[in-house]
Amino acid sequence: MQFSVSRYIFTSVLLVLVAGVVSWLLETVVGAFPIEFFAFPMNVILIALWGIAVVELYRARERSVVARYLLSASATVTAIVLSAVGCIVVGLQAEPATQSYGFVLLVVYVMTVLAMVTLRGWYVGGVRWRFLFSHLGLLLALIAGFWGAADYEELRMIVDDKPRREAIYIDGTATNLDYTLRLADFDVEYGASGVPEQYRADIEVDNKIVTLEVNDPYKVRFGERVYLMNFDSTEQGVRLVVQIVRQPWQGLMVVGIVMMIFGALLMFLGGAKR
Repeated sequence: MQFSVSRYIFTSVLLVLVAGVVSWLLETVVGAFPIEFFAFPMNVILIALWGIAVVELYRARERSVVARYLLSASATVTAIVLSAVGCIVVGLQAEPATQSYGFVLLVVYVMTVLAMVTLRGWYVGGVRWRFLFSHLGLLLALIAGFWGAADYEELRMIVDDKPRREAIYIDGTATNLDYTLRLADFDVEYGASGVPEQYRADIEVDNKIVTLEVNDPYKVRFGERVYLMNFDSTEQGVRLVVQIVRQPWQGLMVVGIVMMIFGALLMFLGGAKR
């Protein structure tokens, strides 16, 4: 049975309404989305299961109404519109977007439509490299940003002239780093009003001296950086507040962004094609 364009549009509107109602009910009854439950390795398992489901759905596109809808122009337009609306909402709200069931459903829907379209369009009489790089790059960036959110960690730490490795998560839980931090030197420049205008610190990281400045962090390893946040001068000396940010999925995000840039470059160099 072939769906008409009007029926595809009706399906899109109905999906949005149902997803909105379901999200509202879940957040009212259950509370915020439990993003911490989907940390590694659960997120990797779910990605694999989702990928298998998408491939099988695409293979059944000739007989599956769901697959034909996801490959329709209506589904693509809906995904683009919802993405734009989602970005606006995320930018206006104070709470993390990953705590919202509505946002989770939105991202899964967008990724599924994008994956289906990529499977259909990457090879047409030959590999369409610019299409593949652009679409697959966006898909990888979405996967890294969404599924990797559960593995994102942010810690704070007090650093003084003694080697320390205890850091505190946002929820107040303490943990020990696998490296020590010690303040080796500190320099601050004050303005005419007596307010600090610029400051930097030399930090000893496991016997290696590195320099920290505001908005200029030190990369401990790929996906983990140490930021200089604040300082406090007392009679006992200077104490720093540093922030440790861990983003294990940053590599996949970078790969996705580079692929999108390369795909855009190929589109520019190749010109318009039918």
